[in-house]
Amino acid sequence: MKLSKFFTIISTAMFAFMVTIAPVLSAPAVAKSAVNVRSGPSTSYAKIDTLYAGEKVTITQCQGGWCYVKHPGPDGWVSKNYLAPASGGNSSADDAALAAFLTIFGAVVQNITTPPAPVTPKVCFYNGTNYSGSSFCVNAGASNNKIVGFWNNRISSLKVTGGASVTLCRNWFYGGLCKSYGSNKANLGVIMSNKASSFQTF
Repeated sequence: MKLSKFFTIISTAMFAFMVTIAPVLSAPAVAKSAVNVRSGPSTSYAKIDTLYAGEKVTITQCQGGWCYVKHPGPDGWVSKNYLAPASGGNSSADDAALAAFLTIFGAVVQNITTPPAPVTPKVCFYNGTNYSGSSFCVNAGASNNKIVGFWNNRISSLKVTGGASVTLCRNWFYGGLCKSYGSNKANLGVIMSNKASSFQTF
């Protein structure tokens, strides 16, 4: 058996072992196909990014069938079924296979990290621009078809976290002009600032 084939088998076996334990030591991997990155270790958590096929990531921890990955973008959880050990650079096949084996098995202990707790998707509303003044927050899925009292026509800025989004409408019962937001908005502007009378979050 060629050395490259031997170490490829060994590194693949060690990768399979690695993704069954938690926490794991930092190890390079690649996405086998396009896959969602989520804020927590299950499909019930919000989608925060997408890996493309062949994208390189670093695994820092695994839990059940999910691994926490770091990459150029929002870090998060990916199903281990879509991950494979990283291979080769410009070195020979033998050196690449051996490097993959040593990286996965030996580990880079100084780079062990604890991923942040999953972020609950939510939306926070502020009666001042730039997130100032009074505020209140709701989890994704909450809605109010008839804002009354202080907050009626008083929302001027908003923050969204964990992949949440919100739709604001000028009239009660989601009537009139509506506008949706999937990111923080420091100033809702002339279209919606101090004009929202109902909202839905997702």
